[in-house]
Amino acid sequence: MRHLLFVILVLAPTLFAWAEEPEPYVVYDSIFLDEITTYGDYIKYQPGARIVNLDADIINQSNEPGLSQLLSRYSPVYIKSDAGGLATIRIRGTAPNHTTINFGGININSLTLGQSNISLVSMFLFDRIELQYGSSSSLNGSGAIGGSIYLDQKNYQTNGVRFEGKTIQGSFGEQLYGAKLALGNGKFESVTKLYLYQKENNFPFKNPYHENRIEDRTPVDDIQKGAAINNKGILQQFNYLFSSNEFIKSSFWFENSWRQVQPNMQTNLNYKTTETLDNKNIRTWAEYRNEKNPIKYNFGAGYVHDYQLYDSINSQEIITDRLIAEASAKHKMNNMEFKLGTKYKYMVPDVYAYTNASVTNEQYLDIYLSWFYQPTARLKTAVNLRQTMVSEYNTPFTPSLGADFTLIKKGKNQINITANLARSYRVPTFNDRYWGNQGNPNLKPETGINIEGGTKYEHTGANSNTTLKANVFYMNINNWIEWRYFGAWQAHNIQQVVSKGLEIMAQQTFESGKTSSEININYTFNKIEAIENITGSGTTNHQLRYSPIHIGNVSYQLQYRNWSLYVDGSYTGLRYTDYLGETLPAYFLTNTGLHYSFTMNEHHTDLSFSADNLFDVNYQNQKYYAMPGRTFRIGLSIKMNY
Repeated sequence: MRHLLFVILVLAPTLFAWAEEPEPYVVYDSIFLDEITTYGDYIKYQPGARIVNLDADIINQSNEPGLSQLLSRYSPVYIKSDAGGLATIRIRGTAPNHTTINFGGININSLTLGQSNISLVSMFLFDRIELQYGSSSSLNGSGAIGGSIYLDQKNYQTNGVRFEGKTIQGSFGEQLYGAKLALGNGKFESVTKLYLYQKENNFPFKNPYHENRIEDRTPVDDIQKGAAINNKGILQQFNYLFSSNEFIKSSFWFENSWRQVQPNMQTNLNYKTTETLDNKNIRTWAEYRNEKNPIKYNFGAGYVHDYQLYDSINSQEIITDRLIAEASAKHKMNNMEFKLGTKYKYMVPDVYAYTNASVTNEQYLDIYLSWFYQPTARLKTAVNLRQTMVSEYNTPFTPSLGADFTLIKKGKNQINITANLARSYRVPTFNDRYWGNQGNPNLKPETGINIEGGTKYEHTGANSNTTLKANVFYMNINNWIEWRYFGAWQAHNIQQVVSKGLEIMAQQTFESGKTSSEININYTFNKIEAIENITGSGTTNHQLRYSPIHIGNVSYQLQYRNWSLYVDGSYTGLRYTDYLGETLPAYFLTNTGLHYSFTMNEHHTDLSFSADNLFDVNYQNQKYYAMPGRTFRIGLSIKMNY
């Protein structure tokens, strides 16, 4: 019966998705319910990897609409973005298609581009974000060269009705409306999250690229045009709890995002019209997990439909569909645990620029084995092995080895050292291989070696806690793929690239009576250079484009009774925009906010005010594209429990 219920949960939304496109639904993040906090095997089986948690407190405090803004403020990774709703991530200097973004058993990255626009990932849908630095192909498969992101939702045991509504009103026509409803009887629950986000983006800025810029480079006052955003979506969860160690979880994520393609500063002066992008995404994942017996097992299935239309031109549709199935079993014996699993993906592209002879479908079959071993209370180790087979394509074997050792544990002090060695790879995207006459079907997969080590110091006091971390890393990537102009734009295995650097994190918390405070500091030093050009062209020993050597952030939060004040700042270093020496200058952005919350009859209300780019810094994240100055937001959130 329970297996039949699982099949129904998987197939019902899939059939619905095939039948029609998602309607313009309205989302919000989480309700404060009794929760079961679970951490995925990606943490347990990678004891030497650096994985950072951005939890619900940070998400709620920031009031940021998308994942890109959240990561820019609280993690030392570079997000290349414009103001018009396009943002891509570059962990440890790697390309956007070197980071997997995981939702259940699905990597939501586009099959055609190999990457995601992370500004479209709404923070109001998720309760926790896990950010992994470094390679994880042994767990996440193709694409996990630079890092991975895990979009997590809490598992609730709802008994009754919970409702949450939220609105944010901000500068330049920014509006968010969100709602969440949870219904349950202690075993079965339904959680519905809805949101609508829109922004006119008509901010003023100083434009140095006016018509007389050769004779007079004094910036002129301008207003951004043609950069409006309108996103909406729904995330529906159905969960059933047979017992504390046997359950079914399912999530159905429907999203419709529309934006104008922001014109650059030169075009903005004589703006007439702009292109648009319309995206519709359906992502479903359901899984059954049974952990009652010595051999614990689970299986899951999912479906993804991605649709993009450029400038309302029906002849330029980009559509991809994929089916995913995964099964695994694990067994624990004394101080070790084994996990064996397999994953299958069937993918079908329908892209106007591909010829029928190019590709009709592609299939992946992954087989993986993980071994966790803890010989003593102080030492944790893990080995992961993965082999991926792709139809008509050769992929490398990807192992990894990690360890976490408690060097000192005395009184209130503890020092740990970690180490991780991993191999990674990325299969070229459909566009790389099949885009018109420019695709290159002879591309080799990118392969990489990731080596890292770190140390962590913790001091736990009566009223304060201190954490210090330092991590060094070295990454060597062969057959790096880039689109270059050799008479025509085409994808080629261009370079061998080396990324190396240092990451530092410090955290201090303090409590005294009804007052608490927390300070966080993050810094990354990252050199990433091409050391060999396979084609014999290009530049070596030069920092890659849009990869700052220095990046960091600092945040401070003070809480007294029902009041909370925060201030944070982020530094982005100088970036090269080409290999001829053109650069964008470094900049530092400061944000601040004030929250007041109170509870009445078990119902919770939160009021907030925030200011981003407090000192109205004039900067460019991407060359020739304007960014907003000082912006304000006010927010109201109400949570009702019955």
